[in-house]
Amino acid sequence: MKIPVEWLKEYVNIKKSSAEIGKAFTSIGLMLDKPIYEYKGQGYSTEVLDLEHRMDRSDWLSVLGCARDLAAFENVPLKYPDTYIGELRESDESQKVPIIVECPDLVNRFNTVIFKNIRVGESPEWLKYRLEAYGIASINNIVDITNYVMVETGQPMHAQDLAKFQKREILIRRARKDEKITTLLGEVIELNDEYFVLTQDGKPIVLGGIVGGISTAVDNKTTEIVLDAGNYNQINIRKSSRRCKIQNETVLRYDKYLNPKLTELALMRAIKLILENAGGEVYKNMDWYPSPTADKNMVLRYDRVSRLSGMQIEPEKVKRILKSLEYKILEENNTEIKLQVPHFRTDVAVEDDLVADVLRINDYANIPVSFIKNSPPKEITPEIYNFEEELREICVRAGMHEHISDPLVQPNPEDKTQVILENAISAEKSGLRTEGYSGLENVSDTYVKHKIKDIKLFEIGKIYSKIGTQTKLENFTETRILEVYNKNIDLSLKENSGNTVRLLSTVMRDLGIVNYRIDYLDGKSVILVDEDTLGEIRHTDFNLLTEMLLKHRGQPHRIISEYRVVKTEDISVIVPKAYKSGPLVHRLKSVDNNIIDIHCLIEELESLIGPESKNLLLKFSYLGGSFSQTKEKIIEILGTEGLTVRR
Repeated sequence: MKIPVEWLKEYVNIKKSSAEIGKAFTSIGLMLDKPIYEYKGQGYSTEVLDLEHRMDRSDWLSVLGCARDLAAFENVPLKYPDTYIGELRESDESQKVPIIVECPDLVNRFNTVIFKNIRVGESPEWLKYRLEAYGIASINNIVDITNYVMVETGQPMHAQDLAKFQKREILIRRARKDEKITTLLGEVIELNDEYFVLTQDGKPIVLGGIVGGISTAVDNKTTEIVLDAGNYNQINIRKSSRRCKIQNETVLRYDKYLNPKLTELALMRAIKLILENAGGEVYKNMDWYPSPTADKNMVLRYDRVSRLSGMQIEPEKVKRILKSLEYKILEENNTEIKLQVPHFRTDVAVEDDLVADVLRINDYANIPVSFIKNSPPKEITPEIYNFEEELREICVRAGMHEHISDPLVQPNPEDKTQVILENAISAEKSGLRTEGYSGLENVSDTYVKHKIKDIKLFEIGKIYSKIGTQTKLENFTETRILEVYNKNIDLSLKENSGNTVRLLSTVMRDLGIVNYRIDYLDGKSVILVDEDTLGEIRHTDFNLLTEMLLKHRGQPHRIISEYRVVKTEDISVIVPKAYKSGPLVHRLKSVDNNIIDIHCLIEELESLIGPESKNLLLKFSYLGGSFSQTKEKIIEILGTEGLTVRR
């Protein structure tokens, strides 16, 4: 939220510098998003505060709302802007513009007035420069006033030229499929029934709560307008604006919940400014407000303030702070006060919100600092988080680089297990990933562009899936995984495959998981421990379920004597063409504790052993010493399997 300081000081009479005001806003909860800068016009200059708005405070999207909290913090009165206080003229029924609402679930209030005999032209310099300092370009006095009041009060407004109406009424309804509207910026938007529109003689003239249409735009020939301040369903506007990719000042404010009562202040302020700067007369028109919003009453206990802050704040000071924020005290006693929440504070929901207001204005810096007197709390970090940190260290030691890829991917209509987001920012990335390989493969392309040939990447994250078509929470699952990508572009597929197996062995060894095996099941090479599936392995990648790794971690590491060396031994075995080596390798590892690892290589030797068989080369890595007795046991096991050892 940008705040021109000269504009701000119209409501808060303080003599502090912009830097001091910025510090005060930081204490309130509005930190500076950018350095303070100066805006200059002809004979006008002001410093501008660009404040970072993180809370769900719709009133902080207005200069007046920010000024209110600043005035309370500085303990000075807030000066409200001047509004129209006269009586609105009555007009003939034939001159009124009836408001018909066919979608009451999307419209909370639609408040309107009519102006006649106005003069559209250039805005006065003070108004134009304030808008430009905020970041809105000047168009004409009528449009500028609607924008000015929106920034000032937080309530979006819209003016339309009545002379361009074919029929003197406004009908608000859901849009129809294949309808189109051309916006004030000339953009054509195709509509459907997810949008709602203001229509004139059956044609859309305004995209509800988002942007006006060009067909009824105010120009220099306009003399009669209908001015509206509406309040709409914020969820619909948020989804619709993202669907049509329009993010403007209007959407920014409707994205927060605005109270329908705010339309009254905005209209009265706009009426005064239009009469002063465009002349004419103002007439009553329809205020469609079928279900007025009730005031919200809440109770604040003084001891709750003390318990949360650790300090005693006098009840009189608590009441002064709340009054300065425009809370109305309904009842009070020695222990608590009953309050009416101001209509513009749509974020206040529980008692602790009231406490937060008191502590903010009292300044969080005043909360006393003290040492913890009791023993520190027990560690509550879930074990899986600590384990994932250990996994990171293991992968980095193995020479891998960590990357975090985007979990949002392009939707795949053929994948019925993919989770599709309803409110995705981009339709091109509205699906959640079901595997981690693609993300790292995309990252590897960047490595190749930088001429890095040996690529070792890993990611610790989540994949997502759903069961069935219902959107119940229990039908959605998220799975923690370790995804490893390993590829050297100078090596063959077979050589990369061997390197991937060795990298898997390194990770498993460092985790103390030595009794794993690789089986070929349902067209996939699956990594197993006992009957548990730990993951899958392919030529250039493997993935592991981190929660299953945590379950099987903890088996004792072998203590390797510094005086013993690792040796290798090869045994060639003739096996059938479709033979699966995983169970055999798992069995052979248990023959001798000195066997560290077994790698399998497949050799096609049709000319020597025939087309129905293949040669399985078993490469044993073992701790130094005699291997002869172990080899005899291995050959004996191979014989019981019906396999022939090649001499």
